[in-house]
Amino acid sequence: MKRFVAICLGASLFGGQALAEDVTIGLSAPLSGAQAYFGSTWHNGFKLYVEKLNADGGVNGTKILIDQQDDKADPREGTLVAQKFCDNDSITIALVNFNSGVAQSTLPIYEDCELPNMTFASNPALTQLGYEFMVRPVGNDLTNARLPAEYALDKLSAKTALIVSDKQVFGQGVSEIFSENFKKGGGEIIDTLSVAPSDVDFTAVLAKIKSSEPDVIFVGAVMPQLSLFAKQMHEQGVTAQLIVPDGGYTPDFITQAGEANAQGVLMSIQVPPMDASPEIAEFARLYKEKYGEEAGPYSIYGYVQGQILEAVIKTTKGFSREEMNDALHAVKVKTVVGELEFDETGELKAAPSYVYQVEGDGFVLKGTN
Repeated sequence: MKRFVAICLGASLFGGQALAEDVTIGLSAPLSGAQAYFGSTWHNGFKLYVEKLNADGGVNGTKILIDQQDDKADPREGTLVAQKFCDNDSITIALVNFNSGVAQSTLPIYEDCELPNMTFASNPALTQLGYEFMVRPVGNDLTNARLPAEYALDKLSAKTALIVSDKQVFGQGVSEIFSENFKKGGGEIIDTLSVAPSDVDFTAVLAKIKSSEPDVIFVGAVMPQLSLFAKQMHEQGVTAQLIVPDGGYTPDFITQAGEANAQGVLMSIQVPPMDASPEIAEFARLYKEKYGEEAGPYSIYGYVQGQILEAVIKTTKGFSREEMNDALHAVKVKTVVGELEFDETGELKAAPSYVYQVEGDGFVLKGTN
């Protein structure tokens, strides 16, 4: 028998003593700091599904245990968590890396110890580095940043755009993809400005933007910079259409920017509306019943990863890391967001994306690919 170590941060232990057939899953995400909402609600979706599986007796009798860790959206913390997971022989698969900058540092570690993982980091380059032990069960930025560029051109009749980037792996990546697709569609990028990840005052940047008079502004950054930028942009009278990446798809964006300042802001995300199908609506109901709040931006993909894990456990030849990895890459599973399977690089073969706009105190669907 193996005994499971108590989960950090007060996460629930799904079973007291691990039997030989139990499977331990490592979870890593930002659970504290500015991005804690994203990481914790993503993990909550996964735990919701796992609790259901364990309550029903497990997957073919196999119970799922969880070791949850906080990477704080910090590459240094992420590498410590990755090494901890690698050194724990009972962990045979991991759900990791909400942030592309963290994934850039941790994926080589997981590869070295041959720990199969489902990464959530969206930078397209991550699956082009030859990693054999990772898959990405969510659309990458090639889709998620292309769609708003196409929307700006086709639906807003935008001719010019100005890019603001925080120069980080994620922010720079989505900025470049938006820019490339905007130009490809016939638009003009009139300037590309940089800000530091710690900047909170955008007065000088906005003054330059105001004089440039772009039709749209795309900001490649994360929270809370996105909400601060929207607030200051409105206060300084910049009237261009603001477009932000998926990090803005959170109630905090509206509350921190101020509802009046956030109106009309566009963003794209891989998450469908919670009433898009009966299965998704049922997930949303179960989540609210369990946690007492609406599902977070990526909670449904945590739930989907639970469904993927169930399929892996059902099809694996054994519970070694190599056997789990083989089953993970070969998986083909029907989930609440549709049937999913991975290509040879670990990318989803089909990955939808959606454009939302802030209206009132919420987000309204405006388009999809």
